[in-house]
Amino acid sequence: MIVLGRFLHGLMFFTLSLTVFFLQSRSQRILLARRLYWLGGFAICEAVVAWNNLFAGLTPPVALLPAFLGPLILGIGYSFLIVLGIQAFLPEETVQIQGHRWLAGLISAWVIVDLAAFLTFPAQRATVIQIAEMLAHGLLGFPGGVLAAIGLRRQSHQTLEAALRKRVRPYLRLVEITTGAFGALQVFYLPMHGITPELVEWLWALMGTGLTLGIIRALNTVQLEIERWIEGVERLQALAADRERIGRDLHDGIIQSIYAAGLLLESVQPIIPSDPMRAQAQLGRVMDNLNETIQDIRRYIFDLRSDMPDEDLPSGIKRLLRDFHINTLLETELEITGVPVEILSMERRRHIFQIVRETLANTARHARARWVKIHLHYGEHALDLTISDDGIGMETLQVSKGYGLRNIRERVRLLDGTLRIESAPNEGVTFHLNVPY
Repeated sequence: MIVLGRFLHGLMFFTLSLTVFFLQSRSQRILLARRLYWLGGFAICEAVVAWNNLFAGLTPPVALLPAFLGPLILGIGYSFLIVLGIQAFLPEETVQIQGHRWLAGLISAWVIVDLAAFLTFPAQRATVIQIAEMLAHGLLGFPGGVLAAIGLRRQSHQTLEAALRKRVRPYLRLVEITTGAFGALQVFYLPMHGITPELVEWLWALMGTGLTLGIIRALNTVQLEIERWIEGVERLQALAADRERIGRDLHDGIIQSIYAAGLLLESVQPIIPSDPMRAQAQLGRVMDNLNETIQDIRRYIFDLRSDMPDEDLPSGIKRLLRDFHINTLLETELEITGVPVEILSMERRRHIFQIVRETLANTARHARARWVKIHLHYGEHALDLTISDDGIGMETLQVSKGYGLRNIRERVRLLDGTLRIESAPNEGVTFHLNVPY
């Protein structure tokens, strides 16, 4: 049982170290996560000592490390816990400047004292190693665990909003209680309390499991909430950009056309009695302008529709093409290849729908095309979307710096995708969009 306990002891703390270092690099925007590398340093030291004891017990008298290194590594690991607890009471600037100095000083003091005792009493080295291990648990492990528990609790209150802290409270409590219990049990680890080695190893394995689960769930929950907030902000920014673009286009296009039609009508009124033929020609021009304006309004209604498709990509794109055909009378075609993959989130699908809609709207306004074709291909790792028309080409119109295209590029960026545009005068425009699943 002691062999299995030591193995699980080392495994749990090694897993904890990998978890902390991975989540710490992934969650740099979270202040609580940026300070967890102290906990990762402690965990790797604890795992090394546990597996060294396991190997020494299986193949005595051979060990992975010299005997005197065991207490040294224990003390170094517990020094990480002490610094983790202390830095919670200090500003971030002070921690960045002084934190590593404190750790280096504490470790240096422990190493010097331990090595001095080991070298001073060569005949009693086994006793010196045993005493050093007891001191590591009692003088460093006990305050380290207690300080780390208090520090983690204090950091969670300082760095997390109340609503978010409430959501992760069960996981933070697990980390705080486990860390505090780890420190408290260092005192009971001393031989005078008569706790068996088997029980000690299983207790340490249990502590490592609790710390790992608590850290993973707490940081993942915080990261998820932050990502949801960022997506909400990006969605609002995209909506504001759409409204700004449409408002500008309405002012510069439709409103100006209506104003011009009004001026023409005012110029017709005085000449109706004297020159009816000329007045009739002017009225014909007004009617033509108003008919074009009506078509523009219908296109903008298509662009402004708020009921974005919530269905899968093929059905949503078919719906967009149907509405586009009804409003513009252009011929449309949709081709779908590959095996459909239902792993795109609703938010990502809506970005794709908006890109398709924006592209179709640009085609209706500028391209003077007769047909539009969309090719949707489900690849192995990404989605390929191609939108092409037979219009006069983007270079002819010189709209490559238009607001609509900038909006499309911004949505492509939010999708972590790539956009390639092919165009030539009088040869149409082709948009190639690649979106990873």
